[in-house]
Amino acid sequence: EMANTTFQGVVRSYGGGSKGTHTPGVMTQSVQISFDPTESSATNVRIGTSASSGKTLVLPAGAIPISIMTIGGATGGTNPTVDIGTSADDDGLFNEVDADTKGTVKGADGALAVAGGLAADATVTGKVGSSAATGGTFTGILTYAMANNGVE
Repeated sequence: EMANTTFQGVVRSYGGGSKGTHTPGVMTQSVQISFDPTESSATNVRIGTSASSGKTLVLPAGAIPISIMTIGGATGGTNPTVDIGTSADDDGLFNEVDADTKGTVKGADGALAVAGGLAADATVTGKVGSSAATGGTFTGILTYAMANNGVE
């Protein structure tokens, strides 16, 4: 297994341009998340493919959610949906995400998706949307970037 490289700084690049001439851009980050799409109350999502084991996802202050891509896993129901947010706002990141159609991409449309990013660290939660699945595990890829002013 290859080693992981983890660090705390925000990763930026000039995209091949010159320092001092071009503005650095922030890298997009992605994480695979899973949760039970039948949960009626906001439940912490898990990193990976299990709805019940693994680390929970905590986004840092300044994170700007971009999108969630459904890999699938929810079963039953009619066009089931899920909400993804936090304990303070259970659909604050993504509202009514398609829970069973692989490849569906939903932009961040919740109240917590703002230009300056999250005001504080936030544990991400998931729950049933307005059209309930009857089983399975929702799995998706959540992408986000970090707020940054581009100053060198």
